[in-house]
Amino acid sequence: MINEFTLERLDIPGGWIRGEGDWAGVAAAMKRGETVEVIQEVGSTLWKTTLPEGHSLSWNGDNLSTIKARIWISFTQRRFAPESALPKVQWHPRVLWVGIGCEGGTSRELIESAITQVCHAYDLASSAIAGIATIDTKANEAGIVELCQGRNWPLKTFAANILNSVEVPNPSNIVAQKVATKSVAEAAALCAVREEILTADECRLTQISIHLRSSAFICGSNPLLVPKKIFRSGEKPGSVTVAVAVCAIEYLG
Repeated sequence: MINEFTLERLDIPGGWIRGEGDWAGVAAAMKRGETVEVIQEVGSTLWKTTLPEGHSLSWNGDNLSTIKARIWISFTQRRFAPESALPKVQWHPRVLWVGIGCEGGTSRELIESAITQVCHAYDLASSAIAGIATIDTKANEAGIVELCQGRNWPLKTFAANILNSVEVPNPSNIVAQKVATKSVAEAAALCAVREEILTADECRLTQISIHLRSSAFICGSNPLLVPKKIFRSGEKPGSVTVAVAVCAIEYLG
């Protein structure tokens, strides 16, 4: 008997992005009513409350011998082995905030290339990026604005005194002399995460403790996934500093 509960009927939040994987294979396993393991590392868990009775999804390694497919929910870009007989897919909640510091006149291309390199080096899914964060004096920086508009990323900006109040692993006295804060990229990424949590609506607040435990499992008590990395190019003007932090709550804006 074919199961009426399908992959399309999962009440996944609208802000989640489908990643790579064998979507047809996982959908077929669900339609047949076979056991599909779900490994969720980040993102809201409210979707589980809408599952019908008798569904075939499994969590926490239950019934490992009967698992016929797997769903990953994370900010990690996994590269599935094509020869694997187990169909797997990945969903990416938008939980990564990218902190940016840059010289004036730095091109969109250099900023975007730097972010791409960081994502590749740390196995981060670019589709899990929630937005960009930086100092308020860069709110109209052409390269940043063009990138955010082109990728449909929100831009969060923070005053120097706010950034300077954040404890970061790599403070810089040189940066402090220039912009009145010892950190831009790392501090901005962390401020964006903090702002998202503080401004969460009442419904999402019910999930914060779960999200925080998930984030702690992934990256310890520190939400800063990637400390600042500096990029320059002989072909493009300027330089850019990139840092990445993970939020306990996905961005749904």
